[in-house]
Amino acid sequence: MFQAPAGRKYHKSTKRKQIDPTTCERDYTTDELEFMQALDRYKQSSGRKFPTCSEILEVVRSLGYQRPLACDPTSMPVGDGQASAALSAQSTLDQLDEALRNLD
Repeated sequence: MFQAPAGRKYHKSTKRKQIDPTTCERDYTTDELEFMQALDRYKQSSGRKFPTCSEILEVVRSLGYQRPLACDPTSMPVGDGQASAALSAQSTLDQLDEALRNLD
C-alpha cells in the first residue's frame, strides 16, 4: 500500500472543477420534458442508444413540430431589423435542413 513520505505536504488544487451544465439538476420547460421523454421512448423502442440526426428529427416531427409553410421575410416591416433577422433565421434553417438531408 502506498504511503506518502512523512514530511510531504499536499496542496489543494486551486483549479475549479469543470461543471457540465447538461448533468446538473435544473427546471426543464414542458416542451423540453416532452422532447426528452419522446427521445427516451424512441431509444427504448428502437434499441439505439445514440440516435442519428435523422432519427432525432423524426422524433421532433412526431411531436408535431414543423417548419412554417410560407415565410416571406421581405414582407415584414424593416423598421427595427426584423426582416434582416428573419432572413438570417430562414437561411440558418435552410442550411440545417440541407445538412440533415446530406447525412442520410
